[in-house]
Amino acid sequence: MPNENGSVRDDGSIKEGIHKDNESPSETLVPSSNIKERPRTKRGFILGAGLVFLVISLVSITVGCVYLYKTSSSTKTKTKSYSFLTEQSSREVGSKSYIVNTINGKIPAPPIHVRKGEVLSVKVTNGIAESELTLHWHGLHLKGFQVYDGVEGITQCVIKPDNSYVYEYTVNEQPGSYWYHTHNQEGLLGLDFIRGPLIIHEPDAVDVPLPGSEDAYQYGNERVLFYYDLFPHFRGQAGLLNGDQLHEIKVENGEYRFRIINGGDKYAYFFTIDGHELTVVATDGYPVEPYKTDVIHIHSGERFDILINFDISTSTESLWVRAKGVASSQKEDILSVIRVRKDSSVPFETELPPGKDGGIDLKTAKILNCLHIEKPEHDCHGITELVPAEPQPLLESEVHFVEVFVLGTGAMFMKIAERKFTQFYLPNIPALFTPPVDRERKHANMLSVSTNKSVTIVLRNQGWSDHPMHLHGHHYEVLALGTKKAPDICDENYICPLLTLEEAFSEPIADILATRRGVLKDSAILPSGGAMILRFNTDNPGIWLFHCHVKAHMLEGVTMAVNEGDYMLSHDKTPGDYPVCEKSEKKKEEETCICSDVRSGNVEMVCARPWGCRDD
Repeated sequence: MPNENGSVRDDGSIKEGIHKDNESPSETLVPSSNIKERPRTKRGFILGAGLVFLVISLVSITVGCVYLYKTSSSTKTKTKSYSFLTEQSSREVGSKSYIVNTINGKIPAPPIHVRKGEVLSVKVTNGIAESELTLHWHGLHLKGFQVYDGVEGITQCVIKPDNSYVYEYTVNEQPGSYWYHTHNQEGLLGLDFIRGPLIIHEPDAVDVPLPGSEDAYQYGNERVLFYYDLFPHFRGQAGLLNGDQLHEIKVENGEYRFRIINGGDKYAYFFTIDGHELTVVATDGYPVEPYKTDVIHIHSGERFDILINFDISTSTESLWVRAKGVASSQKEDILSVIRVRKDSSVPFETELPPGKDGGIDLKTAKILNCLHIEKPEHDCHGITELVPAEPQPLLESEVHFVEVFVLGTGAMFMKIAERKFTQFYLPNIPALFTPPVDRERKHANMLSVSTNKSVTIVLRNQGWSDHPMHLHGHHYEVLALGTKKAPDICDENYICPLLTLEEAFSEPIADILATRRGVLKDSAILPSGGAMILRFNTDNPGIWLFHCHVKAHMLEGVTMAVNEGDYMLSHDKTPGDYPVCEKSEKKKEEETCICSDVRSGNVEMVCARPWGCRDD
């Protein structure tokens, strides 16, 4: 294929802009207009009022990135457009062969870079013959664009094999570190590499990587570190960083921002850099007052931005970056190497640094986002120690209580207030189109809230597992954490005593709500046998999922939904390529069983899957 004038590169991407070989690519321009939830129209020549708008579409003949160019006599808005083809094949990952699911045949998946205020357009074509999928934009609020949230059963039906869907919305989010991933009810066979970083830059940012560029993970003074644990296929093994088992990060003397993303499905990590203190400046996309620590505990879905200053006196140096597995089943660390050079006049080192099996002593190191604050042998600091750079405004308050429970079978449940423990199951028809009166299904676990409120949720966990709880469409303040008082209080059936509110928190909830302001997160960890208080503003009407981001836990039932303002989307407001739910292909209605668990005082639960109950 030719490699000039905006055509296809060897790697399948398209150069951005029409330019000569010795010129820099230009930005994509489209008119600033209302694109909210509108039917798609063909792009072409548009005539009106004596004005002619020329629309030039550069379309990749092979898999790659598509760019659209529109000019307007008024203000100009830029569009970043990508074309993703999902594929499945057999591939060597590490030393073994696996079935892998990829975007455009690449491992790792392409990072998305976009400025705040730009339009992001991503065409997803499902090239996997046996699987259906959706794509979710983790951490984005998508105000006015919820139809693109990418959740099967809530905002859309799945993209069927050989079908396409364009996710297109104006990016009005806080500049920061986000990511994208599949979000369908049925998992994909093999390793799911349909996930990658999504970095939102300031509106006036320069040197933003172009789609398809090879430096999209390492650019300017920023480095993107995207971790993936490969669960369940790499049981007990480390996982990957940016698609590599031993990734190299290259820097020179000076200050760098590292964007750390846990894009895995299961495991948490202790993140460290040998010989360096970490300065945290943002989490989950939102800035915080600088916070110094030795170690960051980071679970699935969480992101932390850190600043690191390199100032070596020698010509070159190499050091280890470690993501140490928290779970006992993780037998290895994810190791990577930072290559530092004094300046560009000298080459980088190629030898591995010494001390591969060393690293920081976790018993003496300062650990941020730690869940075992009561353990004296750890210098443990909760996520609540982070201070937001700008707290969210407070509105009229309301409080709700939610509990998480697990059976010995592995079935998991959530209970809102005085309702029964319920195993969540997604409906056949997206809930966004369901009249509010019909949303209270047996397995909906739907919390209905009004708009323009500060909603507080008090979570308590009777299960043995930590749950990184992710809320779609919002960020929330983490106001307080409560942890179990001893590591062995959960019984042989994996049931932990439910902490009372007095045991969980150091002061009454009313006082916490009145006096505390919390760090803003969209994913935070509910400790095993512990509790958490979070608060978010209902300023984004819609139906938003709230779930554990460990995928197995989400599918097992640690999931609920927030019905905010009884918002309902009309079918005539959907895009023209919106995936269709065909009646003949509807999923079987969920089966229901009522079970009780004698180990926990004969608590009655509503199961969505019959095997979730067992006779004792």
